[in-house]
Amino acid sequence: MKIIAISNQKGGCGKTTVATNLSAALAQKGQKTLLIDMDPQSHATIGLGILKVDPFHSIFGLFVNEIRKGKPIKEIATNLENNLDIVPSHIIMSTVEHELKEREDGLLILTKAINRSDLAYDYIVIDCPPNLGFLTFNALRAANEIIVPVEASAFSIMGVGKLISMVELIKIKLHHAPHVKGLVNMYDEYSDFAERMVGKIKYIFKDKLLKTIISFDISLRWAQEKSESIFKCEPKSRAAHDYLALADELLAFDREESSENIYQEMRKILHGVYGNVYSKEKVFRFYAPKAKEVYIVGDFNNWKMDTSNLLERKKNGDWEKSFYLLPGKYRYKFVVDGLWFWDPQNTEKEPNPYGDFDSVFQI
Repeated sequence: MKIIAISNQKGGCGKTTVATNLSAALAQKGQKTLLIDMDPQSHATIGLGILKVDPFHSIFGLFVNEIRKGKPIKEIATNLENNLDIVPSHIIMSTVEHELKEREDGLLILTKAINRSDLAYDYIVIDCPPNLGFLTFNALRAANEIIVPVEASAFSIMGVGKLISMVELIKIKLHHAPHVKGLVNMYDEYSDFAERMVGKIKYIFKDKLLKTIISFDISLRWAQEKSESIFKCEPKSRAAHDYLALADELLAFDREESSENIYQEMRKILHGVYGNVYSKEKVFRFYAPKAKEVYIVGDFNNWKMDTSNLLERKKNGDWEKSFYLLPGKYRYKFVVDGLWFWDPQNTEKEPNPYGDFDSVFQI
């Protein structure tokens, strides 16, 4: 499941338009897609035709679960059309930061909600607020990819640096490294100024800039007025073509990534990672009697936190899981209720690129 946050602290860069129409485009391509509206202004919610929302059946219902009894994602998701669901937002979300920002795990609320839910989606797209506050930080922490829509204007470009700084902060503080991709949005192909700005955008993002460009199209404003996606309002428009091209580009990236993962799995099987004479068993243990969940993440599982890497709780307060690994050197950490820890039983540590340390072992 790919989780994509659409974020830019500058308003007016078409962030919500990208979130709604990319979600609809992925659904058009047969991908089961969930759009999460994290913006208290609820523009994504309204833009797809939901004009009245019960706050407890919105994203607020998920966050309020951290304060008192609330709703899991499955219960607050609303179906819009084939392959497309939405978790709507509500203006009351603007009060959430005040209640939760002092919690030690407050920035992990959305991440935990997604991880503990059995969600059958190919893509989750998150529309972030136009700022770098508590809700945006939650969304960026949950995402494994961030798309930054950048209008071909000086002010839009200025906001990119602050967002990238926030991503670096997430890497250092929360040991999470989402991939960042730039997207040229609202592009006027007849403007020399816009062309010059695109040159600057390419310089900033380099090979992280998506090839697809979303051109300015009045059809998008008609779709907003009707509270519809571009595919319902003007399915043959230039904008509809651009968003389908964007979906194709993202799907191509993910197919390439999946092919690489399959190759790595085959390589592990051929070299005996699942228990024959070439591999050796490594047992991981962590003492946390009050923990609700403990994961092991490292080089051997691509640092992914999922159910296959969840340790088993033992009666004495220990958590335990074993892997069969090829000979080599590995970095790893434990994730205990969303917080990252070195292995207290292993004194071998090495610095990582994020200004912290990873535990290390050799087989």
